[in-house]
Amino acid sequence: MKVKTYFNIIITLVIILFASCGKSNEKIKNDELLVFSFERYGGDNGLSENLEIKADSTYYFISCYELFGTGKPKSYQTTIKTSDKQWNDLTRTFNLETFTKIKDGPCRACADGYDETFSFTEVDTTYSISNGNADEHFQQMQAFFDLIFEQIENFERIADF
Repeated sequence: MKVKTYFNIIITLVIILFASCGKSNEKIKNDELLVFSFERYGGDNGLSENLEIKADSTYYFISCYELFGTGKPKSYQTTIKTSDKQWNDLTRTFNLETFTKIKDGPCRACADGYDETFSFTEVDTTYSISNGNADEHFQQMQAFFDLIFEQIENFERIADF
């Protein structure tokens, strides 16, 4: 009798284990984390700019030193809701296959320019390119990159940079 009880307990635990594993895998598929990111940094004024767009929110941060006058740091950051239109436009114009073919360009910060990095993250994988705007594949996704730059310009106007 004891053996049968232990056997039933073990079978129940195994079923619970498999059921919970199945649910966690299902959750990962349904809740994939998709993030479009842009980072610009370098230059005479020590610019640091970051944009992260998720389906539900958009985070923006900018910081730099004033070139003339006191030389004090100036910064701005905000998080806003991502509109459905913005998210749909980004996902419609983004092509992962083309994005992964874009070749990185030379460092610009080395000569007092700004380096720009675009990234795309899904679940646990991040793809990124730096200074790739001269690459032909970058040009093929120009509509996507224009949407990112448009968002940056809107934030820069609000932040008065």
